[in-house]
Amino acid sequence: MTVVIQTKDPATAPDDEPLLSYQITTTPSPLKASPENPQAPEEIGEVVISVSRQSGTPADVEWIRVKVPAGTMSPDLATDLNKISPRISLTDWTVRLDSAAKEFVCAPTASHAPIGPDTGFTIQLSDIPINRKVGTAPVTVTESSRTGNAAFKDRATIFHLGKFPADFYLRNFQCEPSIIPNGGDVLLTWERSANATYELLYLGFDRDVTNRTSLPIEGIKSDTTFYLRATTGDASNPVVRILSTHLTVIKPDLDIGSITVNDTLNAGGSVDFSGAQVNAAGSSVDFSRAQVNLFGYDRGIDSGTVYFPNKWRYEFRCDGFFILNFQVNATCSVQKPTGPGEWSTLFSPAEKIPHFVRKGWRLEVGVPNNLGRANGDFYPFGTWL
Repeated sequence: MTVVIQTKDPATAPDDEPLLSYQITTTPSPLKASPENPQAPEEIGEVVISVSRQSGTPADVEWIRVKVPAGTMSPDLATDLNKISPRISLTDWTVRLDSAAKEFVCAPTASHAPIGPDTGFTIQLSDIPINRKVGTAPVTVTESSRTGNAAFKDRATIFHLGKFPADFYLRNFQCEPSIIPNGGDVLLTWERSANATYELLYLGFDRDVTNRTSLPIEGIKSDTTFYLRATTGDASNPVVRILSTHLTVIKPDLDIGSITVNDTLNAGGSVDFSGAQVNAAGSSVDFSRAQVNLFGYDRGIDSGTVYFPNKWRYEFRCDGFFILNFQVNATCSVQKPTGPGEWSTLFSPAEKIPHFVRKGWRLEVGVPNNLGRANGDFYPFGTWL
């Protein structure tokens, strides 16, 4: 069985989009073009259209038309529409062939009928005599529908069904193993005929594998879906078949647009914020076991020489990380304001460890006697004010 995903014109206005969802399956998988010899028997195929309403609000439907191109050209699916046996699974609905329009018309016995989320049904076209030329045939499903008291509108969806050479095959696309540790290797294998070109697509790569039936891939660090694409037929109207297989990586690398942490973020490995804007407000961040790379955000701060009993203070003007590089004959503490002119010590920063600090907190460097010095780096989050 072949599953053909629903497609639509990207320029379709939202109000003109179909109110029903469609998915087409074909048998055999994929459809085979009939022999070019007109004396040879035609290949027979079947198309099943599964229809559903995804929204909780029912849609009123006047009719559903399935346009099947028929003739002797490559974009035609059938040779003779009159040989097709149509059927719809809904009660109180009928289906008939409109020969002039080359459409199968499905309609309720009433003027219209509601289709809700619980009313899934199928439209089945059996005994299709498949056209004799390899190529892709557009099958158009058009509904006349509305919600509420709005006017009925025609809303179309187009599916592209391929008719492949009789000896074409692509099957058993597998990834072994299917679960690996981060950085592991896999072997992709498949079975295919020789009368097509083949491409492997994954993680932004597009590799020609026309002359292969296997390919080792090394050092995979994230969950990956591999797509194997076969193309055959005339370049003016080719047919394409795509198989996929999925790989799961244990503890994968992640590449995401944004992340929200509402509780505690613990990092035991390498953490790289290069070029990033980080907002950790309201969260607890623990990088005590992490290597932190914040290149491009270095804001070196140095107390210089501090003489007893004076103290040197530095106020953090935004949220960020503070790393104490060293302290000599000095004590360092991170403090927060508790009232007008009042401060409370939160912690004494350890050397070489990134500490999360908030805007308005301060670093205080003091010396127990004589003189001392401290040096550190502040890596701000967001705008440096």
